[in-house]
Amino acid sequence: MTKILALIPLFLSLLACTSQALPSPAPATEVPPTSTLAPLPFSTSSPAQVITVPVADGVIYYYFVDHNETILPTDSVIILPETYILAPTLSDAAPAPEVAVNLKSALEAALSDSRNGWISEKVIVVNVSFSEGHADVELQGEYFGVGDVTLIAASQQILLTVFANVNVQTATVSLNDDTVGNLGVSHSMDAKPADYVFTRGEIEAYLSAHLNASP
Repeated sequence: MTKILALIPLFLSLLACTSQALPSPAPATEVPPTSTLAPLPFSTSSPAQVITVPVADGVIYYYFVDHNETILPTDSVIILPETYILAPTLSDAAPAPEVAVNLKSALEAALSDSRNGWISEKVIVVNVSFSEGHADVELQGEYFGVGDVTLIAASQQILLTVFANVNVQTATVSLNDDTVGNLGVSHSMDAKPADYVFTRGEIEAYLSAHLNASP
């Protein structure tokens, strides 16, 4: 009995120890939702950029201006003063998304224009192709012009019509398998190769030198 009484204090001390509160666990760290994370520099979900070429407002070609007109049209090009003058105008053809189609429409309008200073009604557009800024034009048919200057004006009418399309940067233009640049050329020393490539810089330089000065 004495031994049992002696163990009572020890038992009570053990109960006191077990009744103490356990330490609180450390607070959990909250992970933000993935939607609040900064986006990657390049998003794989973004759609690829689509590049489109707008359709031109109209199909432009050059025609022969009546030299008797007292006021010349805007952007007139003087081939021979008071004789051969060219000016841009709009064709009746509706513009198309394809550059080659617009070039063909423009050339057909130029060749069939009743105001031409040369006979060109029998000249037809055999083929027109366009790729990466380069146009390849093939014309065939009978034509006639009085004197070299007339044919030079005809050559410029065709070339200016081709480069009136802003998409064209270079072009080969042939008539009956020879470059139109040889129309009106009398001496073989001045002749260009049949596959001569005209550049926009060359045409713009010609325009700058022959454009009618504003009054």
